[in-house]
Amino acid sequence: MADSLTALRKALRNRYRIEREIGAGGMATVYLAQDLKHDRAVAVKVLRPELAATLGPDRFPREIRIVAQLSHPHILPLHDSGEANGFLYYVMPFVEGETLRARLHRDGELGVHEAVRLLAQIVDALSYAHKHGVVHRDIKPENVMLTGRHALVADFGISKAVSQSATSDNQLTTVGIALGTPTYMSPEQAMGEPDVDHRADIYAIGAVGYEMLTGRPPFAGPTAQTILAAHVTEQPRPVTERRAAVSALLNQIIMKCLEKNPADRWQTAEELLPLLEQAATPSGGMTPTATRPVKAVAAPRANGMRRVAVGAAALFLLTAAGFGAWKVLGADAKGSGRIERLAVLPIEDISGNDKQFVGSMHDALINALGQHQAITVVSRMAVLKLTQESSRSVRELASELNVDAVIEGTAFRSGNKVRINVQMVDPETSRHLWTQSYERTMSDVLAVQADVVTSIATELEKVLSKTKTAQGGS
Repeated sequence: MADSLTALRKALRNRYRIEREIGAGGMATVYLAQDLKHDRAVAVKVLRPELAATLGPDRFPREIRIVAQLSHPHILPLHDSGEANGFLYYVMPFVEGETLRARLHRDGELGVHEAVRLLAQIVDALSYAHKHGVVHRDIKPENVMLTGRHALVADFGISKAVSQSATSDNQLTTVGIALGTPTYMSPEQAMGEPDVDHRADIYAIGAVGYEMLTGRPPFAGPTAQTILAAHVTEQPRPVTERRAAVSALLNQIIMKCLEKNPADRWQTAEELLPLLEQAATPSGGMTPTATRPVKAVAAPRANGMRRVAVGAAALFLLTAAGFGAWKVLGADAKGSGRIERLAVLPIEDISGNDKQFVGSMHDALINALGQHQAITVVSRMAVLKLTQESSRSVRELASELNVDAVIEGTAFRSGNKVRINVQMVDPETSRHLWTQSYERTMSDVLAVQADVVTSIATELEKVLSKTKTAQGGS
């Protein structure tokens, strides 16, 4: 072990300073490292030697390249990948937080509302990846990072590369590399079928969701073979039998994900999203926890896209054509609720290097939106008091602050570029009224901040005007 770590440090010494091992799995070992060029903490994942030998130095980078192009608020981005002295590795941000596995190990089952919220974020990430032709193939709690209120799905790269290689090379089974994790593996994966598609991820979502809601996976056993056989031949107990607080709708969502035949499951991750939004409502997924009336919500995805509400997030790809890139979808707004009180939550600094920047952005955003006479924006101090006291869900924060909508976001810096993911959330349903990712070169921090705040204020004015018109000017 020590010799291997010494060799790795030597192989990567010109690019990364390897500090210590922070995790290990069936296919890779994870190291905390310092990116020397960009002076930032990163996670370097190094493939097991036998897997690296099977994939080879050419195939792995080629097959992981498409994954590096994925950019989504709930996908952990891929910074770098390569080969050095026989080591195949890839590099991701080092995220402050914990895995979903650690959370489940500590707390057991999650609160129903929180489980639905996190599950929707994971499904949203998969929907995006599937549309770009990428199937994860190894969705499990270990591959979901939790940071603040956000879920980040990791390891699209290794799963795709290994699975693609497996279709043309049987050596992986001979070196003992499992293509998937038995507890969350679909029946078709368990049977070794070569043509596994995105519906294997749907099955895994069901297995993960089942465990989040009940504190245990749908199938367990003393050996991997026992668990795999159960996936193929046994029916899991309904979620409602293990947890009475789960609604019939949410039970149906999970159990249909776990159908043996892919054709009997939900056919896309996208069609799951409005169902999870419905399950998150007081009548759909859980006992009500707030007394404010639920605002009517327009039917989701009528044109295949999410309805955009507030542009709280011009955050950061404001080009010369900046404002022209914005548009409000679902302009009929038949079910739109009035937004009279708004809370802007602190922008979360995922990279850990821009706390001052995100803090000043949060302050400037609240001040700018507070100039709008049609809405009341909760003060920064009131928001910070609640968010710093203890961990609260968006629904709980909104209830205590008595707001109709919440703006939240994350910031991640890579070199001189910043990626901002922002969403506006209906706190009653956890529905993302709007979500988007943007990148901006940080050549002038103050100019970026000014552009962003101006853009958000402009877009808010448009949205409020449309809402007022839709309500007959009342």
